[in-house]
Amino acid sequence: MIRTNLIEDLTLIPLQPWWQTPRGIVSLLGGLLAVSVVAWLVFRWWSRRVPPSPAPAPEPDRTADFLARLDALRGRKEAVTPHDFAFECSEVLREYVEWRYRLGIRFQTTREFLDAALDRAELGAEQRGVLGEYLRFCDRVKFARQEATPAEEDQLIETAAAVVRKGAAR
Repeated sequence: MIRTNLIEDLTLIPLQPWWQTPRGIVSLLGGLLAVSVVAWLVFRWWSRRVPPSPAPAPEPDRTADFLARLDALRGRKEAVTPHDFAFECSEVLREYVEWRYRLGIRFQTTREFLDAALDRAELGAEQRGVLGEYLRFCDRVKFARQEATPAEEDQLIETAAAVVRKGAAR
């Protein structure tokens, strides 16, 4: 028996649009959640990222300024007391060492400075020794009120100028 027309006309069952099905809604929400999480992570990374800092501008050489200050101090040596002279001379040298070697010497005691200077390769043993003797002498004049002779005052200026010139030569 041959039968024809066994397949009846089938009409397709109309399907709901994807946004009206539970699976479509879950897929949409999952996709939105994933995009939101990725956007949040990118935002957090971007906001915490440290911007590259521009290279600091090179500082101008201030060696001539320190030598000029020492010369000015030499010129008014007779007008100031030995205590004030040693104080100002020590202050100029301390400022120079702080600027040149990036050491916080201005507000340290001599012992604290010399302990910190041991770690610095830029300051050789000879220079540390000269600075140590220089600062100890200044401390005796400033704090113990030891009198300094005019020759010792001249030696203070010359030693400070020599330290500044030697540091500039490096």
